[in-house]
Amino acid sequence: MTADSPSTVGRISILIPSYLRADDLRQTLRRTVAQSYSNKEIIVVDDGTPNSAIMDAVTEFHDVVYLRTPQNLGLIGARNYGAAHCTGEFILNLDDDSWLEDDDGIELIIEFMRNHPETGVAALNIQLLNQGYLWPVDSESKQIRTYKGCGNVYRRDAIIAAGDYITEFYRQGEEVERSLRIMDAGFQIRTAPSVRVFHAQSPINRNRPRHMAFEAVNYLRRELVRAPLWLIPIGCLRAFRFAFRHRKDMDRKVYFSELFGKRVPLLTFIRRYRAPVATSTYFAALALRS
Repeated sequence: MTADSPSTVGRISILIPSYLRADDLRQTLRRTVAQSYSNKEIIVVDDGTPNSAIMDAVTEFHDVVYLRTPQNLGLIGARNYGAAHCTGEFILNLDDDSWLEDDDGIELIIEFMRNHPETGVAALNIQLLNQGYLWPVDSESKQIRTYKGCGNVYRRDAIIAAGDYITEFYRQGEEVERSLRIMDAGFQIRTAPSVRVFHAQSPINRNRPRHMAFEAVNYLRRELVRAPLWLIPIGCLRAFRFAFRHRKDMDRKVYFSELFGKRVPLLTFIRRYRAPVATSTYFAALALRS
């Protein structure tokens, strides 16, 4: 990504990775195309779906850009792939089963980002089926530790400063790790309670035990590459405690395969990504709510 040019200022890119969930994607696109803000681009990244279902869904909507990854990269790789093609000053990240509830949602996003120039990532107010929102809609914005992938907005400058997601994570935990880098670059992660997102949580391609295994192993990876040297033992202890606490919720075969397997050799991973954040950043993140 390059710095803003006059053509990108005020534009918002809406990035939607998708894999297998064509019908869910149609619902998301219907709501997204209906957004009243005009200076927008909508980009769908087909993460190697083994048929034309995602492409067929996208062709039903005028001016939606279709991209296809060269192979299945996982959700994180698909987000990176799509972000490289975004031209907006801001990037709205949605899942293929989440959408802005209000037709003027993008106007609310632009207003929020303009009023909070210190914000690198705005965490949007997500509602799950038959559940409430994360925060009261009329509450004040506050600084938090991280955000959820199904509804957030990046300032372009924050991506340039912090860099891409770590693709080896494959899925789960990528937001927390990148949040550390964003904070270390001088940006904040803040709630945007007035911007409402509905997350349908499609059952397709959703395997909670497998996802929890990735969450646990990526927790450890994050601590090994981002914790200041003298805090690595404490960070690893926290990661193993998380894994132990969720041992009944995770696919332990996946956990140990990821931890000791050949897909991501741990020492190679550490050598490639080890770049600790400042101690002040590390403690500031711990002090914030997620």
